[in-house]
Amino acid sequence: MQDSTPLSAVILAAGRGSRLGALGASVPKCLVEVGGRPLVEHQLVALRDVGVRHVVVVVGFRAEAVRAQLGGRVRYVENPRYAETNSLYSLALAREAIEGPFMLLNSDTLAHPLVYRRVAEHRGSALAYDSRSGTDAEHMKVVFADDRLVRIDKRVPSAEAHGENVGILKFDAAAAKRLFERAASLVSDGRENDWAPAAVQALAHDTPVRGIDIADLPWTEIDFPHDLAHATTAVWPIVERSVVSARHPAPHPTAQRFARARAAGDR
Repeated sequence: MQDSTPLSAVILAAGRGSRLGALGASVPKCLVEVGGRPLVEHQLVALRDVGVRHVVVVVGFRAEAVRAQLGGRVRYVENPRYAETNSLYSLALAREAIEGPFMLLNSDTLAHPLVYRRVAEHRGSALAYDSRSGTDAEHMKVVFADDRLVRIDKRVPSAEAHGENVGILKFDAAAAKRLFERAASLVSDGRENDWAPAAVQALAHDTPVRGIDIADLPWTEIDFPHDLAHATTAVWPIVERSVVSARHPAPHPTAQRFARARAAGDR
């Protein structure tokens, strides 16, 4: 029986983008602009389009700037220790703000709206991954067995990886509860400096998390200045066209013929 609780979302946005240079020193990564709008705004649009209305944003660095941008549209969870912890700790803090199934997002990801849709519409727990990627030491690599996640870690040898985690995941209600339990347990064990995927790895030991390959769609994680340039020049133009097309779909061919016939009759 499917859980009827509406899908929520958690955006991990507490860290600072120190590798972005001067920009990251003053602006939270989620507020870095692509196409004239902050990254987090693109994410909120994509989430809204797949039916997500309850969004939790975990803030830390320049939290006041994120609050000023988003106002009352989201719920906030603050990580006061953002400078000395990592995304696993931020995930654990979000536990009390989420009930039922939810999507988990890294705040530095720009992706085509169809990535969100494919993940959101999966019946169980899943993560988006790119089978074309996963060769760099910085990549959060994934390994599957029969499409089921068995490992997610930057330390996976490139030769063993099936791709790179995109940073857009979904957990059904039962898996969400277990994920938060795993996150809390890892933090209690002193692993508060781990990435959030450590909890996903622990969850995958006994809970199916499926992989959704989105290698056919544009996306990027923004860590460095060249990532931002790539997002602006290569990824955003395609994402923008898809959003505009969704807002203003082309008329049905029958409607187009009708319009042409009517115009001819008016002459």
